[in-house]
Amino acid sequence: MSLVASEPARSAPILAIWGLMIATAMQAGDALIINVALPRLQDDLGGGVELSAWVITSYLCAAAVAAPLTGWLRRRFGTQQLWSTTIGAFLGASLLCSLAPSAVALILFRLLQGAAGGVILPLGQAILLDSYPRERHGRMLSVWGAVTMVGPILGPVAGGIITDILSWRWVFMINFPFGLFAIWSMRRLHLGPEVDGNPPIDGFGFVLLIISVGGLQLCLGRGVGRSWLDSPELLAEVSITVTAFGAMMLRASRFGFTVFRLAVFKDVNFALAAFYNFMTSGLLFVTVVFLPSLAQGPLGYSATVAGFTIVPRAILMTLVMLFAGRLIGKIAYRILLSSGWALMAAGLALLANMHIGHELIGMIVGSTVQAVGAGLLFTPHSTLAYSTLRADLRTDAAGLYSLLRQLGFASGVALMTAVLRMKTGINLVDAAQKSPLGSLSPQILGIVTWRDYADCFQLMAIASLAIAPGLFMFRVREQEQGLSPLA
Repeated sequence: MSLVASEPARSAPILAIWGLMIATAMQAGDALIINVALPRLQDDLGGGVELSAWVITSYLCAAAVAAPLTGWLRRRFGTQQLWSTTIGAFLGASLLCSLAPSAVALILFRLLQGAAGGVILPLGQAILLDSYPRERHGRMLSVWGAVTMVGPILGPVAGGIITDILSWRWVFMINFPFGLFAIWSMRRLHLGPEVDGNPPIDGFGFVLLIISVGGLQLCLGRGVGRSWLDSPELLAEVSITVTAFGAMMLRASRFGFTVFRLAVFKDVNFALAAFYNFMTSGLLFVTVVFLPSLAQGPLGYSATVAGFTIVPRAILMTLVMLFAGRLIGKIAYRILLSSGWALMAAGLALLANMHIGHELIGMIVGSTVQAVGAGLLFTPHSTLAYSTLRADLRTDAAGLYSLLRQLGFASGVALMTAVLRMKTGINLVDAAQKSPLGSLSPQILGIVTWRDYADCFQLMAIASLAIAPGLFMFRVREQEQGLSPLA
């Protein structure tokens, strides 16, 4: 039985959509809401810097593993029951986090919270698509995408205020009014027949999924800034991940795989959009990570100034995403996507060619141009991903799409950090050998490191241009889907 009987004839109740959006923002914001409270948390529970890394990584790993399971869970339990149970589990885990008596307990509770949160995001996106006719998907996905950006922007701000006024434990309690509203409001939404009997699940395949996705997310997240060749732990994690992933693919090709449906990748539009989603996420997040480090390190700016380079671009990108949703159906996809990737490359090129003495202006301008380009990409990519996909595959597709976005974040940062470390190591040795004193002054050290960052931005700009021709492979059946033409 299909999850959705037919395309909806009219829009969903606005209150239900508000609940869906609020739950999405809540889940997205909780990944970072605890960041500013980490020093207080370390003082209370101990654990030092390692605890900070585990508090964040545990949430992200659990969310990455849970996201692909959303389709099976929806077929098994139905939308209403799954939504209420997932939000309830998220709130319960939040309460446990606020009461955590030790560092180990907090990490365990963050795993539970992340697992519930990993289902909220793709389930919310699938419900949104099921609640509106295809001709309105572009505009609604632009709003949904903007909401997923609002959470990470406001999360750290809210976390800081709550921590200063009360304590870090109250940071998790802010979820309760939003979560309860999300459960109550969604009861007004009826999507038709949903439960598909009692679909089987491949238990062994599920274990392989946990090992492969969790291991990959863990080694990518914790491998940033560390030497992989000198870390047996990271090499072991990589080996386990590759082995588990290979076994999972072999099992899927021989016996099928019921945890999620790999058939979604047979749809050309979804496969291409998923790839571009992965690349966009990686290139964007690397810049978000690199800019504050560049500003506070080689350029010597304060933490406040370094933060200023990130927040305005996030707000601007959110506004551009909303604007892009209104352009879908009016401007050809090729124009939107080509413009977006051109601006992505241009922004990265500007960051790679900043002039000494005008670094702050160069960072803001380059970052802003890239943010505008990314804002033009996210909504069209999401719209095209589901434009030719069967309705009963949307939830599985949304889970995999969410997983690839998160893996793009982690993979991009891990890869480019490794490149940066390699270039810095080589260039610092070379500069020291050429120095008459045999050592480097702080000024020369800063210039060499700055140029290494510039080389990384240049590589990213080249990558943006290199993958752009693949946009011509997208296919859209204009008369059937009511979408704008590609040509």
